[in-house]
Amino acid sequence: RYRLARQERVERALATAVVAQKAWGSRPAGARGAILLAAADELARRRSDLVGAMMREGAKTPGEGDPEVSEAIDFARYYAHSLDLLKDQPDVSFAPLGVVVVTPPWNFPLSIPAGGVLAGLMAGNAVIFKPAPEAVLVGWQIAQALWAAGVPTDVLQFVPAPDNEVGRQLIVDERTAAVILTGSIETARLFQG
Repeated sequence: RYRLARQERVERALATAVVAQKAWGSRPAGARGAILLAAADELARRRSDLVGAMMREGAKTPGEGDPEVSEAIDFARYYAHSLDLLKDQPDVSFAPLGVVVVTPPWNFPLSIPAGGVLAGLMAGNAVIFKPAPEAVLVGWQIAQALWAAGVPTDVLQFVPAPDNEVGRQLIVDERTAAVILTGSIETARLFQG
């Protein structure tokens, strides 16, 4: 059982993310990377729970769910080192975008959302994670693992919201700097309004 966010929760999440992003984005990339490496370890430690959640919600078999866990771990390790290349590029500058909303599909309930969330975090953004309505338990497991690894709860917020005007507000609000949307054209049109 879980509750869907209402308009006031979306408003609070956006306001919190704007404030939290400043401190998170000012952390050195190496410090954010260390947390992502800890997240990789935490995801690995929770492998059976993550596979079980995918079996429960998405009817995935262990053979389908286990590779998704491995991919999420790989994403955490890859993104942890993704900014290392900038050290050798003195003429390249980098700045976080701000608040990123990650709204993934249901059919790959672990690997796709983990990839979007981890990329957004490593880049210094605050992330609002709106899981697919069909994969809320898996999304909750992802958020729990990342919080346990050291991602602050105000930097990564878990906001299950319906795919209506409430969920749309996360996408169209002026405080949202970017959206990582993986899904159908129908979903994109729903949010576009």
